Amino acid sequence: MQTWGYDMRHMYGIELNVPAGKLPGFYAQVIHKIGDHVNVFDRDKLLFIVENQAEQEKLVTILEKSNMLGDAFSLLLLPSATTIDQLDDIGFVSQNEHLYVYADQVAIVTLGAPSHSEDQWAAKEQLREHVLGVIPENTQQPEAYLIDQSLIPLAEGIAKAYQVKLVWLHPTT
Repeated sequence: MQTWGYDMRHMYGIELNVPAGKLPGFYAQVIHKIGDHVNVFDRDKLLFIVENQAEQEKLVTILEKSNMLGDAFSLLLLPSATTIDQLDDIGFVSQNEHLYVYADQVAIVTLGAPSHSEDQWAAKEQLREHVLGVIPENTQQPEAYLIDQSLIPLAEGIAKAYQVKLVWLHPTT
């Protein structure tokens, strides 16, 4: 499990695919077996969320045996104070009120120290045009920005133009 200092964690989501014609008792048995053998961190309807690959593998094994394995997702659990404008496009809030984004869709970055404070301000303003969400600063960490992963080269270009260092929290390079 990767941690970043922002109360942000890498998680794994596995969707339960309920085949047509299965009796409710069969579904209940599978749910019971999951509860007995898998440490489920969170759920969102038919999506089970676990904290590590070992739990993911146990969940996949159970769902494969019952022919109920759906899609798998790599997720980032974000701090509750995170603000995201169009959450439905990149993530969701679970039944337990946890905020998740799809790890393959977003990049998360902070701005490092610039040579001039005006440069950092200008870089931040230009970067903000492409920001999907913001993780607020805390006592140990500066503000972090969520952008679409396809915009990593653009963010790098902005940083280079303003001589500002970017610190990538996700994906790490």
